[in-house]
Amino acid sequence: MEELEVLRILSQYNPWWANKEIPPSKKIEFKRGDFYMLQNHLHRREILSIVGPRRVGKTILIYQLIQSLLDSKINPHRILYLSVDDVGLNKGGVTLEEVFNVYSKYVLGNSFDSLSETHYLFLDEIQEIPDWEKLLKNWQDFGYNLKFIISGSSSIWITKGTEESLLGRIKTTVMMPLKFSEILRYKKIVLEEFPKERNELRKAFLDSVKESDLGLFKSVLDKFIGKISNKKNEIQRELTRYLIVGGYPEFLDELDYNYIGESVRDKIKLIFFKDIVRYFRIRNPEVLEDLFKLISKESGMSFNLAKTASLLDIQRPTLRDYLKYLTKAYLIKSAEFFSASRKKRIRKQNKVYVLDAGIRNGMNNYVDTELLKDELELGKVVEGVLFDHLHRLKYNLEPGPESEVFYWRDKKEIDFVISLKRRAIPIESKFRNTISSEINQTILGFIKEHKSPFGIIITKESYKLNGKILEVPLWVFLLMV
Repeated sequence: MEELEVLRILSQYNPWWANKEIPPSKKIEFKRGDFYMLQNHLHRREILSIVGPRRVGKTILIYQLIQSLLDSKINPHRILYLSVDDVGLNKGGVTLEEVFNVYSKYVLGNSFDSLSETHYLFLDEIQEIPDWEKLLKNWQDFGYNLKFIISGSSSIWITKGTEESLLGRIKTTVMMPLKFSEILRYKKIVLEEFPKERNELRKAFLDSVKESDLGLFKSVLDKFIGKISNKKNEIQRELTRYLIVGGYPEFLDELDYNYIGESVRDKIKLIFFKDIVRYFRIRNPEVLEDLFKLISKESGMSFNLAKTASLLDIQRPTLRDYLKYLTKAYLIKSAEFFSASRKKRIRKQNKVYVLDAGIRNGMNNYVDTELLKDELELGKVVEGVLFDHLHRLKYNLEPGPESEVFYWRDKKEIDFVISLKRRAIPIESKFRNTISSEINQTILGFIKEHKSPFGIIITKESYKLNGKILEVPLWVFLLMV
């Protein structure tokens, strides 16, 4: 392909070179928490990688980062955006190096080695380039004033490059569907000072863990609930919808449940065939789909490898691989048995959850208000949403490479256990208003055995402190995340 044709295509992607604005369809006012975190890293040397499931809003986030750079009055020519899977460039056989050469020659008028200021190169769908991680490593090693920000719908492929050539040179942000508090911010139900109040809640929660005093947390929570009590009906209405639809941005303003259900199923097929099947070269994708349907139906149940392998007529090693693929595609996540002994944790069965309520419901044809009438199904959805948000809460309170949420079972079971300050916190999901004394006794038994500071029961409406156990409504607890 001729250089001028490459330049024409690049100019379409980068209207700011001609002092034009970002297209309105890409210019979304609402900003997720991921934006502010990544914005703080734009001026650091390391490569930024944005991964996550398809259609979660990664490209919109990139355009928001570009707009933030333009708002800071840097020269627009210092910003290059490219969707690597552009049909025209791919048909013309254009390489990334050729794109960079055209950019430096015609847009910058300088070679990269003469750049005195940082230039920002945004590469979307990076996984479409063979050996992309080696190419970026080479460019990084040249020491040019180039800041790479990459993303890709196929998160499996991005993760592979992160784990190999670019280890230690890249910061990866996992972008998941919207959490509940982000839905409320988007709908402008919570106020501008909400993030500050949420941080105060988190701090009080950690203080209660350290001091083994639930009163510290409850006193701050009392004030928080008092401030948002006038929004309770709106929050609960959005929670009901969230439990049905989930957190994918494309459904924020969509009212047609039938359309959402069909879109969810199409999304899953896209993930299966463009990500998992193509990358791992799976011969029988129908079995993988059957496995995901089974997990969706029994989300949160103990997963028996032997029985499931027999049911699907596959070998256990193959089943383990399939579970790994679904996990890498950010569709599912597992909870291990809580124990200080690694051997004991491995011997016990895992509980497996689908990470988005809409995805789970779509696979079960339950994207409608009928879900609310089925107490058993609704309980599974609530448990899955809570599992996802506990992972995020754990990361927010104690950032690390991999947040873990466990479960515990002796004669009775506790849905979740998280470890904070090396202390185990039992958390039970009971989306109802009446809590039996048996549940309280199970939690108290865990607290005594594991020297836990306190326990939490997530309810539908009940809010009260009972010794070392705090009952908190789901709509309140999710706002901590």
